[in-house]
Amino acid sequence: MEKNITPDSVISALMNHTKSADSDFPIHVFPAKMQRIILELNTTCAFPIDYTASAMLAAISVAIGNTHRVEIKRSWQESAIVYIAIVGRPGDCKSHPLTFVMRPLVNADWKNNQEFQKKHCAYQQAVTMSRKERISAGLEEFPKEPKRLRYLVSDVTQEGLSAIHSHNPRGLCLWVDELSAWFKNFTRYNTGSEEQFWLSAFNGSTTMSDRKNCQNSIFIKRPFISVVGTIQKRLLTELANGERAANGLAQSSFALLRGH
Repeated sequence: MEKNITPDSVISALMNHTKSADSDFPIHVFPAKMQRIILELNTTCAFPIDYTASAMLAAISVAIGNTHRVEIKRSWQESAIVYIAIVGRPGDCKSHPLTFVMRPLVNADWKNNQEFQKKHCAYQQAVTMSRKERISAGLEEFPKEPKRLRYLVSDVTQEGLSAIHSHNPRGLCLWVDELSAWFKNFTRYNTGSEEQFWLSAFNGSTTMSDRKNCQNSIFIKRPFISVVGTIQKRLLTELANGERAANGLAQSSFALLRGH
């Protein structure tokens, strides 16, 4: 039996928790070492348990990416895609736990970017050489432009995200510090297709992008894009209103959402 999603029901369902070690977030599902990190951050830095644990779920999600899927039934597979919002009042220490947990992925992206810069510099030098000079120097006869490997994206358009994902088939995580800005940008360039894109992305539906003036179409058979960010309580009502309460976006975006 289906139920209508209302702003009050969303807030009521998601706001029942505390900051202390008495939080009812089921941290027992994590390995012992991760449980210890969550509890120690709560004790030493006053990071709310559910904030840190939710951030860890997002990090685990992108670490798994498309490497594993769960087969529910024949021809029905689910990936580790999650959309997570960390909800709280201003000053509720929402961003710090997320920043702490995502740091290893940030560091990995930084190292990948450093490597990409080196390879891209070598590529640019190679393309300025003649074919004979490249062969003589022991380089590839037809140099291929390097691709930047990454786990995280932030302020990116739908088209840009598809292009980045095509180079990173393992999967990505959209990390947005203020999720309200992400929602409001859905109509930045059009009137609704981006919202539909994110609904499809949550389900891992195949993505095909054919845009004018693009040389190549982008085809991603198994998209993997998780979303994580923070948001203030007072903005939940606005985000749960209108078509988003009926088209499934509210249910998708608040699938794993904690706050106080």
